[in-house]
Amino acid sequence: MHRLARFWGRTWKPIVASALVMLVFACGGGGCSGCAGCGISPIPGAFPVAQRIPNSAQVRLTSGGIGFLESNITPIVTTVLGAGLDFPVHTMTVSAGLSVTICNDDHCSAHIDIESVDITPTPPNELVVHLRAILHSRHGSCVPGSAGCDITTFTNHSWPGTCDIGLDTTHGSRDYVGVTATLRLRNITGHPARDGYTELVVESVVLTPGEDVETADLTISGGFLGACGILNLDFIKNLVIGQLAGQISGLLNGAIGDNLCTTVGTAGQCPTGTFPDGPVTTATTVCRYGPTHADACVPMLLGTDGRGDLGGAFLGGFSPGTHAPIQLVLAAGGDGIAVNNGMTVDMVGGFMSMDRTFTTSPGHNSCVPRIDPPTPFPPVIPQAAAFQGNVIPGTTTSAHLGIGIAEDYLNYAGYGMFDSGMLCIGTGTRLSQQLSTGLLSALVRSLNSLTFPDTNASVAISVRPQLPPTFAVGTAAGSPLLTITLPHAMIDFYVWSTERYVRFMTYQTDLVIEMNLEVSGGQITPMITSITPMNSMVTNSELLSESPTMLASTLETVIHMFAGMLTSGISPISLPAIMGFNLDIPAGGIVGVSEGSDDFLSIWANLSLAPETRAIDTRLELSDLVLSPSSMEVEHWGETPNTVWLHFASEGADASETVEYQYRVDQGPWSAWTRDQRIQITDDVLLLQARHQIEARSRVVGLERSVDATPASTTLIVDTLPPTVTLDRSPNGMVATADDIISDGDLTYRFRIDGGAWSEWSTQDEVALDAAALASSHLVVEVEARDEAGNVGTAREALIRGLPNPAASGGCGCRATGADRGHEALGIAFSLLVLGVFVSRRRKERV
Repeated sequence: MHRLARFWGRTWKPIVASALVMLVFACGGGGCSGCAGCGISPIPGAFPVAQRIPNSAQVRLTSGGIGFLESNITPIVTTVLGAGLDFPVHTMTVSAGLSVTICNDDHCSAHIDIESVDITPTPPNELVVHLRAILHSRHGSCVPGSAGCDITTFTNHSWPGTCDIGLDTTHGSRDYVGVTATLRLRNITGHPARDGYTELVVESVVLTPGEDVETADLTISGGFLGACGILNLDFIKNLVIGQLAGQISGLLNGAIGDNLCTTVGTAGQCPTGTFPDGPVTTATTVCRYGPTHADACVPMLLGTDGRGDLGGAFLGGFSPGTHAPIQLVLAAGGDGIAVNNGMTVDMVGGFMSMDRTFTTSPGHNSCVPRIDPPTPFPPVIPQAAAFQGNVIPGTTTSAHLGIGIAEDYLNYAGYGMFDSGMLCIGTGTRLSQQLSTGLLSALVRSLNSLTFPDTNASVAISVRPQLPPTFAVGTAAGSPLLTITLPHAMIDFYVWSTERYVRFMTYQTDLVIEMNLEVSGGQITPMITSITPMNSMVTNSELLSESPTMLASTLETVIHMFAGMLTSGISPISLPAIMGFNLDIPAGGIVGVSEGSDDFLSIWANLSLAPETRAIDTRLELSDLVLSPSSMEVEHWGETPNTVWLHFASEGADASETVEYQYRVDQGPWSAWTRDQRIQITDDVLLLQARHQIEARSRVVGLERSVDATPASTTLIVDTLPPTVTLDRSPNGMVATADDIISDGDLTYRFRIDGGAWSEWSTQDEVALDAAALASSHLVVEVEARDEAGNVGTAREALIRGLPNPAASGGCGCRATGADRGHEALGIAFSLLVLGVFVSRRRKERV
């Protein structure tokens, strides 16, 4: 019976987890799911209490969310337990006036079907959970439903023989037995490692009055000469009930403890001042407040606290020199609030810089000036009514879960990111292959003169913020969800030349970045919709011929097109699956919320059963590119857009299903969905000369998670500048040297001699000349170099008989690359003249 009762603990595990699903948005660190993948590890001690901000976030499990859990408890339990609802009942001997052995051959089991569950939020901070379960006992390896299967062996030691006892709750007046548990979300006090946080405790567990095991649920047979038939079933029933009542509370507490206790994790240690439960052999070793197994376990944070290098974790892929050591917390704090048939939990937040050794906080990073933190501290953030209701704020649309993050917390976290150095970004082609002189060539014409030896060279940028960013949550209709202002941002521009990066200008501006959160394919992607620079100025531009005022104006004109590049460096956030269910954000589910003078960024989601999916595959083709070269120059920028047609197709959808498409350019924001299979695009980014990456993806209308996970991709070349080309003598004739800002190395050539027929286009960059040609008194060689876009650069060279071959052995062959070869003879004559004058003067001096 001991093992039979274990069923209750295993069944309640997913119910408890379901009740806590409201907190999945904040899981991580030392909390729900860990955050090893994002560079954050648990703080050995607690985040400083004095630096925590109450009500930084507020999390809501609505009445609709509770209803979903109640309606889907069977698939939830089945998914969590995996192996199903069959549980072993091992041999156990009990004494109740006589000695009785239950399941004497150790081959007994119980099967459970959940009939229903009711979860009732009860003020001030309780969840009362009423579970009804159908029980069947089984024996050996019998097939369920066959004769003799639902049997649990029972031996009474006062007489010979074995009794066969069956338990089937469907035989009585109702099909189930019931258990009622009261769970409380309460504030933790008296334990430094968890002071001020929230824990889930089991206040009581009882068999529901009137819903215990009935006498009719039991059958008994067997024994010596059928002696078991004379046993008192009420006595047996009381024995069963006694065993359940005596063990279920401990088992439920144990099940919750096993799953809601802090463990040593991958760090292999417990919070400061707590102890591992025995030798640390695995990451699942439980932490306890005291050194013995009897001591209470340390509750798991319902949220996250942690420390780590956010610069290396999030920006290392494209800004490898950025380091931003921090410590943070965003976890449930205080008592829960049972209101409006749902449960709300407030969360404390904190965000502070640390030094590189993670011993001092705050730990100012020298890449930014020392700035005082925001005041007052802590900000007074109210408990918002929006997170105590059951619909998406401003609508009548219900949702299961919601979380709101306070604007004041975002600003405090922004200061922490600034002070840690996370905004000191240095990047180049790791961010985008387009970050090169080719991208800027039409805007800063003198830039090409700085590059050597290649015309098309890499460009790098270094961001040096001078003040912390500020955040404003958009709450009005049509406003961006989040506006980030980065005042006095300084951006240094570097170009690769002579084997090193050379700074060619510093751009200072107030950057206003508008951002939305896009939901698609089960992911939330931060999308920068615009970047607006203001109060711009350029310094350190002495190497360029353009004026600083013109450069500042030019960058203000086009800097918003860098939004796509910056967005591409932000990874999407996958919505977690909860016990086999998906989190789906409905239309309008990400919204700004106001509470008096305070604003919150809120995300609302629904739980759903795993939907039907499709393996959609997208195809993409381009055609009819039309360029306006004059509109790609600063003086006429954007007057006429460049255009190209996109052609979509897909495979994998059924004939009866409708497919829709999205596209994006250079990993920028995805377009709106369209059902058109042919569209013309005019994105401003196409005004930049570069190799643009265009991607397309498709999905079945109405199947959110059918989005093609591997978008189709193709390259669009926007290039109006021809290659630069020169001709030089070679041992066998003439060789061409060409550079192009876009088609680096992918050039073709053709030659002609003395106005004759052109050769065929090829990758051969040299033309051979025979002896007769070389002996000619005057020979003109012409070359054309063509890039991938069809732009053609030309050069011609006249060979004058009698001039030395610079490629031949013994000759000097020295000249400036790209010099006008037609002036070489004049240069030689002038040199001889100077030499003659010098010799004449020396002779006169001697006389």
